[in-house]
Amino acid sequence: MRLIPLIGALVLALMSPAARAADGPVGIGFAQAEEGTFFCRDADPAKAFACALKQCRQAAGQQQCVATRWCSPAGWSGTMVGWLPEFHVTQVVCGTGGAEAVTAALQALCENTPEYSRCDMLSVIDPDGRVTQIDNVSWPGPLTKEPPPASTEPPPAE
Repeated sequence: MRLIPLIGALVLALMSPAARAADGPVGIGFAQAEEGTFFCRDADPAKAFACALKQCRQAAGQQQCVATRWCSPAGWSGTMVGWLPEFHVTQVVCGTGGAEAVTAALQALCENTPEYSRCDMLSVIDPDGRVTQIDNVSWPGPLTKEPPPASTEPPPAE
């Protein structure tokens, strides 16, 4: 009777590291090109990035695809476009605890990136990889915010 737990422990010890990693937390890897942002989920970062890069290359044609972000565990993720004076960038956050945390993280990123004139939230990805497209959620970036009014009071006398 004591032999069964021992056999189970022996089988687990002999399993390959890759097989054991499949039981670990699932992460999320992102790849980007001008054409868009792509992601895959896997416990192994190399597999997640390879998958995301493959999706990117299939959609982006001759554009360069770059692995950009890894989070483990994947948690909740999100994307937004940050508008700069001459071009735009797609920002990714991942590994958060919920949809509200994704929104808060993206808004904070927008409001604290001095070069942004505006940010548009694009999507939220839940821990199971389901994507919800987000419309009509935008924040002004620091470039468009009014500077604080200059003081009209004379400086204090010393």
